[in-house]
Amino acid sequence: MSIARTFWTIRFTAPPDKADRFARVFEDDALAVTVMSPPRTVHASVEALYDHEPDLAAASARVTILATMNGWATPQLRVTEVPPLDWLKKVAEDFPPLRIARWTVHGAQHRAAVPDRRYALQIDATSAFGTGEHPTTRGCLIALDRLLKRTSPRRMLDVGCGSGILAMAFTKSRPGQAIAVDLDADSVRIAVNNAQGNGLRQRLNAFLGSGYRDRRVRSSAPYDLIMANIFAVPLSHMAKDLKRHLKPGGEAILSGILNHQANRVIAAHRMQGIHLTRRITIGEWSVLMLKRRKKPVLKSTKWT
Repeated sequence: MSIARTFWTIRFTAPPDKADRFARVFEDDALAVTVMSPPRTVHASVEALYDHEPDLAAASARVTILATMNGWATPQLRVTEVPPLDWLKKVAEDFPPLRIARWTVHGAQHRAAVPDRRYALQIDATSAFGTGEHPTTRGCLIALDRLLKRTSPRRMLDVGCGSGILAMAFTKSRPGQAIAVDLDADSVRIAVNNAQGNGLRQRLNAFLGSGYRDRRVRSSAPYDLIMANIFAVPLSHMAKDLKRHLKPGGEAILSGILNHQANRVIAAHRMQGIHLTRRITIGEWSVLMLKRRKKPVLKSTKWT
């Protein structure tokens, strides 16, 4: 079905190392937020998309507060009305196949361009996020690829699954089972559709739920691998829950963490006996690979 509507954008430029922080200001009310930072450029472009005319004064105030708190220069925002356009078609055209580690992420319209289907991940073109382009998702896939080269987990949990890309990458690469859970109904719907389109519905169960508190998540524990691409604060708070659901010797991949927040997340998990094995840094984002210690082996001593 064609969707031709009028949209508005808020556009501005910012230094590449600060663009993602500015972009997050708009995530709560924009339909989609895009950061474009080509290599060797002085400024990154940030664009927030709306289906109504945004309040420029309110948006400028939020950006000014963030800039002032950090001692940064305040970007100049501008609002532009976008003429009616078939947006599903545009998203499809603007999403060419993307190779990340062993996987190739692509839209349905580019399926024929990816003849090797073993590691092909077809993502619903209507999904604004979870296509692998953001450093947090890309870093998770890179970490997963490295993990799968040295171990063979069979049961995986994806907390805050979004488009389902991480659970799909796992089930594409291993014969095991994956559970994907998210609090957002639209994300779950997209994840289910993506799993169906990739022929993974028999081994990937995506559902609406409150993370570790969901009975279906609890009943399927313990997991060999837990992945969560969320934010640093909830990840730190959920460290104890991760331990309860991760088997001894199991591994976790955590993302959505700004570099300056990484030590907090690492420390929260170290207190639970879950230790950092590798840290991947992409720009201002960190992806943490962690492992839960196995239970200590108690040696018996025979006294004579």
